[in-house]
Amino acid sequence: MSRYLLRTSLAMSMAVLSAPALAAPDFAACFTLTPGLSWSTGDETLTIEKASFAGQDAIKVHSAGGGVGMASYYDASGRQLLGQDRYGISAWRGDASQPVMTDTFKPAPTFPASAKPGERFEVNGKGERTHHLEENVTAIDYDGFSDYTFVGFEDVEAEISYQPRTFKDTCHVTATFEDNRIEAWYAPGFGRIKFERYMGEQRLMRDEIQSIESE
Repeated sequence: MSRYLLRTSLAMSMAVLSAPALAAPDFAACFTLTPGLSWSTGDETLTIEKASFAGQDAIKVHSAGGGVGMASYYDASGRQLLGQDRYGISAWRGDASQPVMTDTFKPAPTFPASAKPGERFEVNGKGERTHHLEENVTAIDYDGFSDYTFVGFEDVEAEISYQPRTFKDTCHVTATFEDNRIEAWYAPGFGRIKFERYMGEQRLMRDEIQSIESE
């Protein structure tokens, strides 16, 4: 080998060694939530902001659509659901900005910090529901899906305000209960950006991100 070719080969080898390795996708990162971000699906607008809930710092995801709203409160990781405020229409109580009921979970439904494609996990919780109109408190179990499987990391192609955008390395999870199944995709900073619900093989609904109001 000539001196020139040897130097070139060594230089290329050093460049490969010194190049930063691409970071592997991170399951926990998919569930992070970025305060100040606001985005919409076809049916609702979601706004993420810092808040407090049950005496602790939280991240609030407020969703509004069809005249009814809900606020979900998460811990800093975005994986733990601390509770929810459910709002009604003004005809129910004269002030639609105040919750009709509040759910507080302890233990809280929590997604794991890590998972491998194909791995199953459970999301469960218990808590209390405060009925603000009836002024009473009842014990509740978390009524969401509990039997989950991590399908894998996937890129989601979407049209945002008629412009193509790729959300890379989203976490695709599926959950089942009897003949019901959901498919959900979570993107870092945004939370759940795509959702499908099935009964058997029949798709009942599909919802996904369509626009971003602030980022």
